[in-house]
Amino acid sequence: MDLRLKKVRKQAGLKQKELAEKIGVDWRTYGSWERGERNMSFAQACNCCDVLGCSLDELAGREWRPSFSDPQEEELHRCWQVSTDENRHALLVMARNSAGESLNVADPARATTKGT
Repeated sequence: MDLRLKKVRKQAGLKQKELAEKIGVDWRTYGSWERGERNMSFAQACNCCDVLGCSLDELAGREWRPSFSDPQEEELHRCWQVSTDENRHALLVMARNSAGESLNVADPARATTKGT
C-alpha cells in the first residue's frame, strides 16, 4: 500500500515531529512509517486521519468513488463536487424545497430564534 503520509502531513502544514507528538508516537517511529520502513497499526492510522483531517482512503492513496443505483443521483453528486460554495448552498436550498423541508428544520445551524 502506498501511504500518502508525507503528502497529507505537508498539506496540513505539520512537521514530522509535530504530527508524531499529536498522535502520541516517537518521531523516529513516525518517520519510519513515512519512509515505508515500518507499518502502522489501524488505530495509529485512524489517529493520523483524525489529526490530519483526512479519510483512511486518502491516507492509503485509494481513490474512493461512491456507487449510485440511480443515474440522476450520480449526476447530482457530480454537480455538487464541481460546484462553488455559493452554488452548493443554492443546490441545498433547491433540494430542501423540493423535499418539502424548511431550511430551519433541515439545517439547525441556520435556524433563527424568534424574538432575538
